[in-house]
This record gives sequence, C-alpha cells and structure tokens, in this order.
Amino acid sequence: MRARGEGWKMIFEKPIIGLDDIAKKTGVAVSTVSRALRDLPGIHPKTRMKVLREAELLGYHSRRQKNAPAKQAPGHILILTVGEEIPSQYMAGLSRASLELNISLHFHHAAHDTCQDLLLPRYLPLCLREEIISGIILIYRWPEKIVDKISRRFPTVSIVHTYPETPLDVLGIDHTGGLFSLVKHLKSTGHRQIGFLGLDPSVSWSRSRFSGYLEALLAMDLPIHADQSIQFSLETWKEETGQMTDLVLKGLEKGIRGWICADDFIGYELCSELLRRGVRIPEDIALAGFHRHPHVYHGTLPLLTSTEVDGELLGFNALRQLSHRISHPKDFPRLILMPAAFRQGQTTIPSPVDPKKNHLQKTNS
Repeated sequence: MRARGEGWKMIFEKPIIGLDDIAKKTGVAVSTVSRALRDLPGIHPKTRMKVLREAELLGYHSRRQKNAPAKQAPGHILILTVGEEIPSQYMAGLSRASLELNISLHFHHAAHDTCQDLLLPRYLPLCLREEIISGIILIYRWPEKIVDKISRRFPTVSIVHTYPETPLDVLGIDHTGGLFSLVKHLKSTGHRQIGFLGLDPSVSWSRSRFSGYLEALLAMDLPIHADQSIQFSLETWKEETGQMTDLVLKGLEKGIRGWICADDFIGYELCSELLRRGVRIPEDIALAGFHRHPHVYHGTLPLLTSTEVDGELLGFNALRQLSHRISHPKDFPRLILMPAAFRQGQTTIPSPVDPKKNHLQKTNS
C-alpha cells in the first residue's frame, strides 16, 4: 500500500524535468542543452533560444536558478542608425537578444546631413535627454566626434564600423578572410591580375577590405600594381559610375580581367554599366562584390559572386556584448569578427572542382 499522502504528491507535484527531456524535445545533444542553459559561448543564437523556450514550456528550473539571486538587466539601450537604409537584419538580431536579456530598446534614426548635430538640443533623442539608458549601439558610420563624446558617457558597441581614435567594442566582419576567399576563387579560374574597386580611406570597412585584398595577393604570389586599385568617395560613388567604368576598361587593356568591388552596391552598378557598353560578364571581365545585402535588388542583372554575413547574428551578438560591457566596464575593448562566407554567383566562372575533394564526396555518398 502507498504511504499516506503519497497519492496526493503524485497528483499535485510537478514531474522532475531533466536535461535529457529538453534534449529530446529540441533534437539537440544534452551537452548543448547544458551549455545553453548556463549561457556558455559557442552556441548559435537560434539553438540557444530554442532550448530556453522549450525549458520554459516544460517548467525546467535548475538548482542554480532556484538559489541564485535575480539578474539585474541592463535596462534601456539606445540604438542609433544613420543614413537611408533600414538595417532589418541587425534589428531582427537585436530584438531577439533583447527578449533573451530582458532589455528595452529605444531607436533613433538620423539623416546623413544631421547626424553630426545629434547632441544639440534640437536633435537630442529623448532617452538621452532624460538619461534613462544604460548603453548605446551604433549602426552604420557616425562622425568621430559624436562617437567620442557618447562613448565617454555610456558603454558603446559599434556594428561593423571601427573608430581607431575611440576605444569601444566593435562587432565586425572578417574582411581578410572574405577577401582571401574571393581572390583565391578568381585565381583558381585563371586570373593573375585582380583589381580592387572602391577604396575610400575615410571609411573603416573599405580600408579593411582593401588591406585584406592586398594580403591575399601577397599570400598567393599575385602581382600588385598601382593601377589595380581604384579610389573614390563612397558618399558620391554613384555620380562617378561612368568614370570608374572607364578606369576598369583601361585596366582591361592592361590585362586586368578580374575585379573585386568594395561592396555589392558598387558591384551591381558597375555590372550594369559594363553590360550597357557591350562588355560580356564573366567572359570579358569577372566581377565579385562583398557582403550580400537584403536591400540590394539586382533585377535582371546576373547574380553577383560575393560574400555573405549573418547580419541577424551580428545584431544579436552586439547586444550581448553591450550587456557584458555594462557589467564589466573595465575590460579592454573587444573586436569580435563574424565570418564572411564565399558565395558563387553568375559574374565569375565557377572554380574547378578539386579532384581529391570530389573523390572524398563520392566516397562519403
């Protein structure tokens, strides 16, 4: 017979939920569940959210959760964007992270011609005026003076853009790795002379991509000449499309048949103008861009060979890093790089298949 009260316990007490129960529901390993619940690094945000959501639905509570004091959330965070684009991928990642961290987000958008006046009374965001925020995330390029002033008062994280004169955390892109993959691809398809289009010394990511391009040429024993790089302002580049196309065609006369553009916007503009002038792509000139973007619509143009960055993950990790910075204000500034994966398009000839790799693929299949 059951002891008195045992039946009531079985009816009213909730069953004990273990890590294996969450693992079965989510389809991931128990070790992954454990790391996600302990907030350890090395887990994709989507997997972490999936585990946390299932743990909550099952009513899982670890001993640490029961005994530990409640976490102090960073509270209110200001997201500053500038320019014409809506950073939808970054926003999606920031929103997911804010739910996980229990953070309220405040958004303020500024035009290019007013961003330098952000701290004037007329343009000052209300949350800055009321001083209710704990930190700031910068999206796109802000004036150095503005960044310097706000980062002195608030923990600040920048997405993609670096500010060498201002020590702050940056969630950036592995420009070197991305450029290495593009140069390697063009070399594998027979290009010995490869040009770079879109160097703007005033823009940090343009400088970084150009540096990555030069490093890749050196690593692959490819020639470097002054006429292989074309420099112009990224603020007025659309007005210079005709001129930059003329320079690319002059490079073609010197044997430069492969070009890497600083970003996909420039790549598609150049592609359109070259096709209009009767140049065949990729037969006459092979083109590559950098950082496929959700706002780039190529229409009837061939899909650009480029690199792809997980923008949502960039936003997600930016807010997590800001939360860490608020809790650890004396840590050294961090530069965290997200990979830029190679993506084959229609503007370059596909790389030849490595016989060894092809053999392995057939064996494994």
